[in-house]
Parts: sequence; structure tokens; C-alpha cells
Amino acid sequence: MRKLFRHIQNVHFCGNPFGRFCSSIRGASTPRQEKCRNRRMGIPVAKALLGLATPYTAYALYISLQSNREITARENKLQDKESMDFADTLIKYSQLEILGRFENPFTEYRIQTVYEFFFNRLVEVFERNRGGIPVQQSAMDDLMPVHKPSWTNGENMECEVKFSYEVLGPDQAPAQRQAQQLPPLHVTWLGQSCSYIVYRSVKILTDPLMSDYLLHNKLGPKRITKMPAQPEEVPVPDVILVSHNHPDHLDEVSMKKWGSGSSAALWIVPKGLGEYVERHGVERYVELSWWETCRLKFQGTGELPSSLDVVCTPAMHWSGRTLFDANRSLWASFLIRDKDMPVLFHAGDTGYVADLFLRIKERFGAGVKLALLPCGQYCPEWHQKPRHISPSEVLMIMKDMEAKSVLGVHWGTFVLSGEYFREPKEKLEILAEFEGVRDNCYCPELGKTITIY
Repeated sequence: MRKLFRHIQNVHFCGNPFGRFCSSIRGASTPRQEKCRNRRMGIPVAKALLGLATPYTAYALYISLQSNREITARENKLQDKESMDFADTLIKYSQLEILGRFENPFTEYRIQTVYEFFFNRLVEVFERNRGGIPVQQSAMDDLMPVHKPSWTNGENMECEVKFSYEVLGPDQAPAQRQAQQLPPLHVTWLGQSCSYIVYRSVKILTDPLMSDYLLHNKLGPKRITKMPAQPEEVPVPDVILVSHNHPDHLDEVSMKKWGSGSSAALWIVPKGLGEYVERHGVERYVELSWWETCRLKFQGTGELPSSLDVVCTPAMHWSGRTLFDANRSLWASFLIRDKDMPVLFHAGDTGYVADLFLRIKERFGAGVKLALLPCGQYCPEWHQKPRHISPSEVLMIMKDMEAKSVLGVHWGTFVLSGEYFREPKEKLEILAEFEGVRDNCYCPELGKTITIY
């Protein structure tokens, strides 16, 4: 009995609600005790995670329900749901804000929660040789040749460009005119959605990206291909178009290089992004909402146009550079017009919307001279489809807008999705061949200047 009493004295209860206990000799720690201790320590962590997940889940559900309710309300306001009238377009596809953040007014869109975002990042960890990048640099050089840009294929670039600008509302920009012959346009793809365009001596840069890494100087996804030109080798642009603030469409190097001083360009950005670019040194910028126009009025003679209109058109995407600023600024595409005719369409990033591009064509005219359309980052489809178009959808937009020429961009620069890194190019060009438009729809080579007549 005395031995039994001593043993009972050495029993330590774990305090769980089912009355189970762990016993040990005093001064020692058994595996069962460690398990009990770890369980007790894990409870506060679980409570904290649950405390964050519950309000966030409620918020995401509210946003989804409110977005659907607003989309339905807009549909009900339309006199004729099939009408392409611009007044109906403004009702259906004006920008949407809920609780101080922008949302997508498209039935095709599905919101992306942080659960989906991190689940997909977790899946990526287990993908072997993601993107199919060759080990040998020589093999990559053969697959992705990089050229030294000529920028204009010999055309004079020395013209001094001076201009003023004004912002016009959706109803102030004139609609389409009868098609006329427009001058040639020179375009050089610099990687991702960054392209350098020269049209009538006006130099335009889209979604500037001059960095090797996406997140920091040495952090984040790294370029898989070489940059065709360093920032100091790029002729100073007159206008820079930014479709949204994701790191692969806007970097700090570009803002520092062309934000102020003698190299300052006019930055045209979506609503809500001005504060960010100003904080990073950009002095001249214009914020536009969907369907607003920035009219550039040029001074001088020669090749310069009297004016160009930069129209901010909708896109189906999202914005954010951190977990905390998601959708604080708008996302957009841009259409440049000369003599009220479409010259250049820069899609930025977008999913496919059945009637959006038809409505853009109906308002601003068919036959845009060049459409720069993203054709990569579409795998896995269940995750990417609401935010990125595939090669087949590139051809659908080409048909919707009756674009004369299309260049597929947003591929072959970083590995940001599951497809083989050259698959977007190969798929697009095979499909274009099948549709009989291969000469006017293809993916460019890095740094190679192409003239579109």
C-alpha cells in the first residue's frame, strides 16, 4: 500500500475534459506529457487563426453577394439586354466599388480568396521543373532569342515632343469615324506586358518592367530571359501606360528612372494608383476611371499628330501589391485613338468577357491597328480563367474587336503559372494558323522591333 501511495503522488493530470492523465516519475518528461504540453500551446494559435478566418470569410462572402446583387441590378436597368448602345454599356460596365475597394462587374468573374491564393502557391511548391525551363543557358538562348532593339527600324526619333493634356468624361470623347489610312507603328516587346511603341514620333511605354526580380532587388520570381535593353538604353518615353499595380506590370526601377527630372514621362494610371506612383517619385501622372479619356494635345509640326486620345477601358482582373491593399486601386486596359480611329489596344491583364470587347469596338470603332494581348499565365484554368485569357481567347478578342494585328505578350519572362513557358506562343500561333490569321497574330521575339503598316 505504501508503494502504491507513492506512485499516486507522482501522477500529473493533463487537465483535459475527458479525465485522461499522464503519469511520470517526478523530474522526468514523457512523450505523453510533451504531447499534452504541445496541445495546450497550440490552442491559442488555433484560436487566433479562427479569429482571423471567421471575419475574413464573412467579408469575402459579403463581397461576393453584393457584387452579384449589383450585377443583377444593372442587368435589370437595361432596356434591351442585347443592346450595344453606349448608354447601356455605361450602366452595365462602369466601375464597381464595395466597402472602399474596387470589384468586377462581370458575370464571368469569380472572386479569389486568400484560401485559393495560398492553396495554389502550396501546389506550386510540389511541381517539378515548373515551367519546363532548360538547364543549359545555350538551350534557353536558342528557344528565346533576344535582340538589340532598333526602336523604329531606322525612322528618325529625334523629334522633340511637347504636349498638354486634358481629361474628358465618358460622353465627351467622340465616337468612331469612317476608317482612314493611318501611319505605320513601331513596337518592341521588352518582356511580360512591357512594350515600347513609337507612333508618329510619340514614344509610348506600356506596363514598365525593368527589373530582374519581381518583389525586391534579389527577391521574388526571377526573369528566365535576358532583358533586351537596360533602362539607360531605352529612349525616354513621352507617355507611360500602367494597366494595374501588380509587380510584373509596374516596378520601382521604372518609376525612379522616368518619374521626375528631364526623363519624366506622363504616367497614365487607373483610379487610385496615383498616390502610390507619386510616393515612388512620379511627378506627372493622370488617374483615369473606366471610359474616361486623356486627350494629348501636341505642339509642333511634321510627323506629330495634332492630338491623341488615350481611353481607359475596362478589364476583368484585380489589383494589389501586398495582402493588405487588394483592389484599393482600379485595373484597366487602354485604347489609343488618332483622328477618332483606334490605333493601339493595350489589354494589360484580363479575363474574357463575352460582350466587353464587342462594346469597346462598337463605341470606338473596329479595326484597331495593333492589339497587345496577354496570352500566358492561364494554368491551372480553374484558378486563372477569371483573371487571364488563354491563347484561344486571344483569338476571340481579335475577332470581337476586328483587330488588324495582334501580338501575344505576357509570357516567356517569368514562371508565374503551370504551363510550359513556350506553350502560350506555340498554342497561339497554331490556333492562328488554323484560323488563317497567322501573318497578323503571333508572339514577338524579345527586343525585335516590328513595324505594323
